[in-house]
Amino acid sequence: MKCFFCKGRLENSETTHVVDLKKCLVIVRNAPCTQCVQCGESFFNDQTATELEIIVNNAKSAVTEVAIMNYSAMTA
Repeated sequence: MKCFFCKGRLENSETTHVVDLKKCLVIVRNAPCTQCVQCGESFFNDQTATELEIIVNNAKSAVTEVAIMNYSAMTA
């Protein structure tokens, strides 16, 4: 696969996914992704994107300002 933005090579990696919900900030560490070795852009497959959405939605009701979660612990 090639990067959508720069056409660089993609490889399996992990990244930190950050979502600013205005009332709180949700940070999910160690989220699996494919990442461009040239520009650093990260891409999630459908399953990971769905799981990240679930994690973020659960965090909305559980936190007031900042939530930092580990992807592996939340999907196990």
